[in-house]
Amino acid sequence: MSIEKFTENAAVLFKYSTIAYFFLSFYYFMSLPTGGDEPLFLSDLQLINNVGWYDAIAKNVSIPYLVLAYPLSFFLEDFVALKTVNILLIVLLFVYFYYVKKIKSKELYSYVLFFISTVGYFFFGTNDCLFFVSLIIFFNEVNSAVNSNKVHFNLAFSALIIAFFTRELFLIYLPIVFIGSYILYQSGCRFTKKTVYPLGIFILLLMLNIPSLQQNGSLSFDRKLPPEGLGVSWSQRQYLAQLMVNNGELTNFQHPGWEQTKEYLEKNGKESLPDGILESITFDWQLTIKEFFKDFGYSILYSFRSLGLMILITLGYWLKLENNKIGRCSFVPFSTLLMLMIFSFIIISYVELRWLSAVFVMTIVYYSELEDQKKISKYFIFANYIVLCLFSIYGAFKIFLKM
Repeated sequence: MSIEKFTENAAVLFKYSTIAYFFLSFYYFMSLPTGGDEPLFLSDLQLINNVGWYDAIAKNVSIPYLVLAYPLSFFLEDFVALKTVNILLIVLLFVYFYYVKKIKSKELYSYVLFFISTVGYFFFGTNDCLFFVSLIIFFNEVNSAVNSNKVHFNLAFSALIIAFFTRELFLIYLPIVFIGSYILYQSGCRFTKKTVYPLGIFILLLMLNIPSLQQNGSLSFDRKLPPEGLGVSWSQRQYLAQLMVNNGELTNFQHPGWEQTKEYLEKNGKESLPDGILESITFDWQLTIKEFFKDFGYSILYSFRSLGLMILITLGYWLKLENNKIGRCSFVPFSTLLMLMIFSFIIISYVELRWLSAVFVMTIVYYSELEDQKKISKYFIFANYIVLCLFSIYGAFKIFLKM
């Protein structure tokens, strides 16, 4: 049997195993009790019901996400309303790929379904899904410009605006947002009469932020704030977490409590922990560099679980194609590598791979394009299918045992 036939059979097995994996994952994650950051958004919905939108925004909430969830909360439980928004956003992303971008590759949809099923957090009742879907749409339009395909500029602009108002994490993505915007401009994208729609979205969201701007001097975002009057910041708590992990006092991916962080500062002085991202980077350069390599290696290694060989093949193809130079067709792989490096550099404790979802999904899109254009070795494609099949079967089995 030829390698082509083996690959074809592996693709069929992957498709059906992924469909089963997705439905099991959907059922499992949708039925989980609240956890992680979900209580924060539940409390935001309750706050709106208790004090109204104006006072809730003044206390910082994620406006775009809650604007979508709030109407659903009239006839659904708040928890269900939050999750339902994300299910609709997943459907919207597939509709965008299929009907707007006219992507007919079945493999792409299988890859994205596998990714969503594996990471799980697209099903969680948080604003992550809205943020990442918005960025994916923007970056995919940039990718279209790179490939000289039709660009829906006003859609890209609208998606970017929504991402900007949804999460402060947007600031970390600014380097590739600027690069993407430059590519769109160089491709001939300009404001038109239809640009009134994204500008209208911007003005509306800016006006909704007025209570926060008046009271806090900043836009309204969900924030992990310490108890009032404690005098401790999240960055200090995160930095202490890494120090404690390195000393064997905590296990990986855990954090000390707010009170514990305060006690550390009282014992060692206010200057013993950095406050803010920039100060965290420069506080101890030796630790920063050490954690950079550790976090970068961790990110590459554990992305393997949700992307299979796609990230390695994509980066490898890019480096070979460009001979280590950055060209226009490098936007997706370069953006993925750059964001991996940025998060590894600024996050002292550990990198949450969900923060990279936007570039990871674009890596899938890029890989799918290479596969369709037969620019990847047939042996690599076959190997990737085998890896993804094994992971989808393993993931479904693990979920089945938990149900």
